[in-house]
Amino acid sequence: MRICFQVLIIVILTFNSGCVMNDKAMVPKPSWLQRAFVPRPSRLAEAEDRLSFEPVTSFRRDMGEEGLIEKIKLLKEGDLVAASLGKIESGHDLIVNRRLNYIAYTVLDYGHLDIVVIDPEGSGEKVLFTCQSFEGVNAKRRLKDLGNRDWDAFRMTNWERVDRERLYEFIKIGIERGQNKDAYYDNLSAIGMRNANLKPISKDDIGGGYICSTAVVSALYYAGVELDNMRSSSYIDLVSPKQVFTSEGRFFRPVASSDDSLD
Repeated sequence: MRICFQVLIIVILTFNSGCVMNDKAMVPKPSWLQRAFVPRPSRLAEAEDRLSFEPVTSFRRDMGEEGLIEKIKLLKEGDLVAASLGKIESGHDLIVNRRLNYIAYTVLDYGHLDIVVIDPEGSGEKVLFTCQSFEGVNAKRRLKDLGNRDWDAFRMTNWERVDRERLYEFIKIGIERGQNKDAYYDNLSAIGMRNANLKPISKDDIGGGYICSTAVVSALYYAGVELDNMRSSSYIDLVSPKQVFTSEGRFFRPVASSDDSLD
């Protein structure tokens, strides 16, 4: 059984060196062909409707608890937090401890993505919305829980343009539906073989099958943010954390279906 697991890991890592499970800008991927014939949303938008992400702050575990406290004070609603681990550390956990959820940390520059939101449970506290391997879509973690990874934070320009009502509607519905064990976490999406609906417009479009980055991308699209790097819906592509925060995009006005408007 252990040998079979190690063979599986070798196959995945070899596959990564090819094209799909990779976030290096110069490595060719099938998604390039998908996006080649789809105009970049940011280029179609008026200047005032364009957006990008800018670095905010960074945390490294050797900064300790005091460093973490100072860093999380800088985080605001809407900030993206991209986490990483050393390749040796994550590789050891992946191969020796057989923790498959460490594959992304091993092969990508960043292995996890959160978006900072206000607690949908009403506490008023800032929490982290994401999708995790054994937790599904959730907003359980607090900013103080960011101390076990290195991370970099990025802020969207003109965050006030985001439709916050629809953002939190997605979060609420996403958490409810994403807690179904069949919809916890899509392992095929995690290796770039498929993706959930990245362009939800109505409540019926919100489902399961997310990974951390696609949960964030889908929530943003539902709230009126379309990103260039996901313009083709990325059917055969790993939507990595780095792909999200390095993307430009545009703000648009999402149009709900007639059924939604009757709710």
